[in-house]
Amino acid sequence: MDIKYWDNYYQQHGKDKDISKHSSFSQFCLDNFFTEKNLNIVELGSGNGRDAIFLAHHGHQVVAIDQSTTAIDIEKENLHTNVSQYLHPKALDFIQEDYSQYEKIDVFYSRFTIHSITKDDEELLLPNVYNALSSNGLFCIEVRTIKDPLYGVGESCGENTFITDNHQRRFINSRVFRKQVLDLGFKELYFIEEDNLSIYKNDNPVLMRIILQK
Repeated sequence: MDIKYWDNYYQQHGKDKDISKHSSFSQFCLDNFFTEKNLNIVELGSGNGRDAIFLAHHGHQVVAIDQSTTAIDIEKENLHTNVSQYLHPKALDFIQEDYSQYEKIDVFYSRFTIHSITKDDEELLLPNVYNALSSNGLFCIEVRTIKDPLYGVGESCGENTFITDNHQRRFINSRVFRKQVLDLGFKELYFIEEDNLSIYKNDNPVLMRIILQK
C-alpha cells in the first residue's frame, strides 16, 4: 500500500463534506448486525474516521487503524469529547498488527480497504482476522468487485488491478473471495453484489457487501 499516496489524498480531500458523512455501509451494519451495546470494533483502514466516529457515537468501542498518519491526524481533529472515550485512532499497519494483544474483538469492519491491498497482503490479513475474532464475532466487508464499471479501465498493474486517475484498485472476484473465507472457517450471514449501494458524485460502483461470522 502506498502510504505517501494516501497521505497526499487525505491532505487534499480529508475534510471534504462528501467524504465526511458516515457511509451507507456503516448505517447498514449498525441497523442490521450491531444490535448489541458496547461492541469492541476494529476498523481496518479507517481513513478520516467518518465511520469510526459514527459507530463510536452509538456507544461502541472503536479502534480505528490506518497507515496514513495524515488520515489519523484528521480523525483526531474530528474527535469530539463526547466520543473520545469510545474512539481510539491508531496509525499502524493493519496487515501486520498483532491483534492477539487486544483483549476482545467483536467486529472487524473493512470498507473499501481490501481492494487497496495486494493479494499477498489479503492472504496474510484474512487468517489474522479470523484468529483474532471472538467466538461468533463478525467480519463486515464492503469492496469493489470485478463487475465494477471501472474494472479494466486504465493501466493494468497486476491481476485484476488497475490505475485510473492516479488511483490504484484491485477489484475482487467475489466467487473466489467467498470460497477463500469459507475455507478459513467463516460462516456467511449476508451477501450482495450490486450497484446503487454507495453512489459518490458520478461514480456508482458495483460492490460486494458481505457479513461473515466466526
